[in-house]
Amino acid sequence: MKTKIYNLIQSALTVLAIVAAVAFTSCGKDPIPEPDPSEPEDVQVNKWTYQILSYYYLWNEEVKSIKPAYENDYQSFLTNILSAIKTNTLDGKTYNGSRSFYSYITSSPVTRAGKATFAPTYGMSIRAYAFNIQSQTGTTLRYFARIQYVTPNSPAAKAGLKRGDWIGRIDGKQILAGNFSDINKLLPTNSSSVKVLKCSFTANATGDGVIFKEDSESNAVTLTRETVEENPIHTHKVLTTSGGAKVGYLLFNQFKRGYDETDLANSNEYEQQLRTVFSEFKSTGVDELVLDLRYNPGGYVSTAQLLSSLIAPSSKLGTKWLECRPNASRKSTWYNLLEASEVSDCNLSLDRLYVIASASSASCSELMINNLRALDVEVIHIGSTTEGKVVGMEVIDHLFNSTDKAIFGNYQYTLHPVSFRSYDAKGTSDYGNGLKPNHFYDEYMDENSLRWIEWGELGSASEPMLAIALAKIDGVATTQVASLAKPIDVGAVECDNSLLHNGLRGTIVAPTDNHYTE
Repeated sequence: MKTKIYNLIQSALTVLAIVAAVAFTSCGKDPIPEPDPSEPEDVQVNKWTYQILSYYYLWNEEVKSIKPAYENDYQSFLTNILSAIKTNTLDGKTYNGSRSFYSYITSSPVTRAGKATFAPTYGMSIRAYAFNIQSQTGTTLRYFARIQYVTPNSPAAKAGLKRGDWIGRIDGKQILAGNFSDINKLLPTNSSSVKVLKCSFTANATGDGVIFKEDSESNAVTLTRETVEENPIHTHKVLTTSGGAKVGYLLFNQFKRGYDETDLANSNEYEQQLRTVFSEFKSTGVDELVLDLRYNPGGYVSTAQLLSSLIAPSSKLGTKWLECRPNASRKSTWYNLLEASEVSDCNLSLDRLYVIASASSASCSELMINNLRALDVEVIHIGSTTEGKVVGMEVIDHLFNSTDKAIFGNYQYTLHPVSFRSYDAKGTSDYGNGLKPNHFYDEYMDENSLRWIEWGELGSASEPMLAIALAKIDGVATTQVASLAKPIDVGAVECDNSLLHNGLRGTIVAPTDNHYTE
């Protein structure tokens, strides 16, 4: 059967929040209430949330002008507060008419027997698509998941699934508009096991379309979640170009400090591993670096500070790098690059960096590109326009004006409110519409060609975006992709079901980060 591409659905990294009915009215400023232990748990949590937002939120003055309805569940309460504010346009994005917010709240049981080092997972990152499948019996809108990468030693890896594989059926069912939420079963927070059936899209004989083929049901694969480490340092290696240049390559999928996000002060294993990787790059004598952030949604400022310090010219070490500018009632926080003595064995001292970034790259990924450029590093961006997130959050897990943890009932709560806007050393913060690439390439969809069919292995010199970087390093002009005689028709498909990315969301400042205040 021949297919006609209908539309590319939003990334699995997009977090959609359907705006609930707002139960607030503007009023005069009332005293901010304290949580009362005799009140229901949700009411206590919501009063605490309101306290934190009234002080930390970047638009805190408007928070204080809203009369809240404390009786809602805590997730709806936060969404309703944020939805009622009119000036917080930088807190999230709007997709297909639905507002998403970067600010979020989480809870965890206080009495759990022990903390799992890693969360149970299938071990694959996915991207959602929708195609209009044409057959002899008519046209059917089908939804698909495509695997972006697979975590080593995970259930997906053990089952033989790999980057670029398509999944067309889940638990024996075709994925249609009415049951698109089934794709959520592939994500870290849903279901303990799932059966997936692969399919494929290949170029037709004339090269102007694609052929759709689905595996037989007997080849379906059952996956059961396992506790697996999803190391953000996914791939690193040294490549030698045809021109003889030694190039370090790092696929970094999240700015994550270490294993345990509940103990940030003592968990920095991934930051230490970054140091080791760059020590290896330095001892190998790499001439150039390709930093692959195409799937990186952000994370902790301290990790971005370290990574920038491992890359930047040694003459820039110790200098101003990032300003976190909060609301008018608080003072700015500045971050410097680390001192030369702190990274002497692993700083590459580069004045040029190649970065692979896409629409899935956000927050710290964008911050690194923008802020290194402000330090006169030539950052060459290959890929597509990034998310455009110029604001960040703080980790608030304590009671207001107290060091006591925010524990209500049997749960401990953590609020991540947008509390600052990011600025570089020159005082600029102008990438709210995303950072545009120097060399455009969209691996997800190109309606004028079929190059999206073959993704290539991440870290391979032949992988399309890495190949562009290596060619630029050698000074070789990249070949233009021949357009189809007739562009693929891309239409609009509405998707009411959200795909929740379960990783760190945004640029996050942790309480223990090293900084100084002006």
